Amino acid sequence: MIDIDIDGLSIEELEQLRDAVNQRLLQLRYSNRHTLPELLRMLEELKVVLNDQGKQWRSLERWQWMDGQIRFWLNPTDQVQYQSGWYTIDDLLQWSRNRGPVIVRNEDDTDESETWTDVDGVRIRWLPDGTMLRDG
Repeated sequence: MIDIDIDGLSIEELEQLRDAVNQRLLQLRYSNRHTLPELLRMLEELKVVLNDQGKQWRSLERWQWMDGQIRFWLNPTDQVQYQSGWYTIDDLLQWSRNRGPVIVRNEDDTDESETWTDVDGVRIRWLPDGTMLRDG
């Protein structure tokens, strides 16, 4: 048995411990291919983990068979940090770890070909064919 003195932990440390335990439990329970009822049960457990982390959504109920696997529709509340779309359960698990395709990329993460230019208060990006894309 592992002895952990939770009385000596701060709120932040307790939240980190809770998140780590939740993520490890999900990983151990669901590391193989699963049936739809298993995926739906896992989704419900994952929602609790995400909610504990303060990640909220307008929609995370719909599912659909796409590209040979079950995908879930996510419409996150905070669309500055997270993007909506159809995601696998593995994508959503990565979201619980602050990784993966749900996370919106920072402008710093883009390559040089995707840099934006400010022209009179309007952000533009030159496309390879010489046309411009206007932001907003």
